Amino acid sequence: MKYVLVILASYASVWYLVGTLIRGRLADIAEGLRHRPDAPPAGQYLREVEAHARRAHRHYSLFAGTLLAVVLTLFCSWLS
Repeated sequence: MKYVLVILASYASVWYLVGTLIRGRLADIAEGLRHRPDAPPAGQYLREVEAHARRAHRHYSLFAGTLLAVVLTLFCSWLS
C-alpha cells in the first residue's frame, strides 16, 4: 500500500510542479510580447499555444512522474 501512495504522490507533485512551471513560462512570454510592436496580442498567442502547452504538460509530467516514482519506490524498498 505504501508503494501505491508513493507513486500517486510522485505523480501528483510532478503534475503540480510542471503545470506551475509551464504556466509561469507562458505568462513571461505573454508579458514579453507587449514590448514587441510586431508581436500578436497576448490573448491570441495564449489561445494558439494552449493545445501545445497541455500536451507538453502531460508528456513532461508523465516522464518526470515515472522517473520520480521509480526512484522513490526503489528508495522505499531499500529502507525496508
